Amino acid sequence: MRLRVFLPSTKQALNQAVREVVQLARRCGCVRDNQADLEIALREALANAIIHGNESESDKRIFLRCYGAPDGDLLVLVRDEGGGFDPGDVPDPRDEDRKHLNHGRGLLLMRELADYVEYRRSGREVLIYKSCT
Repeated sequence: MRLRVFLPSTKQALNQAVREVVQLARRCGCVRDNQADLEIALREALANAIIHGNESESDKRIFLRCYGAPDGDLLVLVRDEGGGFDPGDVPDPRDEDRKHLNHGRGLLLMRELADYVEYRRSGREVLIYKSCT
């Protein structure tokens, strides 16, 4: 099963995309105990693409691709139109001087909640793999 869409850089599109991916995940049997993890990781990836990648410009698009395997595994790809970034340059939100901030935890959450996260295309694309078996 698969999903392939282009989204505007808006909160409404983010919410709709999460609903569609969760529906696909349900059809694959991938939401038993993993729905919250999947939703949070996906929301973080999409929010980063919208806010940081596309700088909240609604005329810029997000490309979302999702593949669900019959055995319950899920592969999600999110790509923005921004200039990219180096994930190694993003400070660790667990550092003492960053703990008080109310932002900057998205990459950490994705890594903790997914089984595999890879940044490609100079940081303009994130690949998230979630094993749901």
